[in-house]
Amino acid sequence: MRTFLLNTVAAATLITLSLTGAVQADSTTKADNNIYLTSPQGEQLFRDAEILTDYLKLASYLESEHILTFCGPASIAGVMNSLDIERPVPPQLYPWPLFTQVSIFTPENQKVKSYAMVEHEGLELPQIAQFFINLGAKAEFKHADDFDENWLRETITKTLADPNKRFVANYSRKPIGQIGGGHISPVAAYDADTDRVLVMDVARYKYPPVWLTIAELYGAMMDKDSTSNRARGAVIVSQ
Repeated sequence: MRTFLLNTVAAATLITLSLTGAVQADSTTKADNNIYLTSPQGEQLFRDAEILTDYLKLASYLESEHILTFCGPASIAGVMNSLDIERPVPPQLYPWPLFTQVSIFTPENQKVKSYAMVEHEGLELPQIAQFFINLGAKAEFKHADDFDENWLRETITKTLADPNKRFVANYSRKPIGQIGGGHISPVAAYDADTDRVLVMDVARYKYPPVWLTIAELYGAMMDKDSTSNRARGAVIVSQ
């Protein structure tokens, strides 16, 4: 039954994630040899993965960023919708409740960083955590230069195994061979045999979810955020 379910989910996922954007690297990145969920190898990893607790809920609510700097708001909205937390009712969707990339900019979050400033330069790691807290979740953040690969592996596996928690990664695309710079997206699955995590992507027009080793993700998190001049890192969110 589990195999049938995973095969069904994988097939639906591959159809849903049909993309038009080319997956290639530029001269500032290493070659893009990543394993994407939409590839045969990526699909097999999904079937074999030991921890898939968060995948279905995240995949159901995650949407593309509205603009290029909105990976943070898109990830926050998707993660909040995937948790059992009371949602606001946007006027445009009345009477249906939903966190959106606009509605997360509450008066409290506007004080953390305004919509206009996020449009200009995105969100930094501590700001991501504070946005979650102001929306009613619990959140802790940690810069990558304050932990090692073992902490990352242990924290991801524990977080993914808990249906009431989510792991949000703040990393750079360049070290993993993708086009672009700093990015934010949640992690949805873990395969112990290959030590790989499935990093979702809120730039769905650009890349499908990607299977990265813990070492690759850690290296991408160690990249410095030019705005804060600190290493990127992780936010652990719970309801």
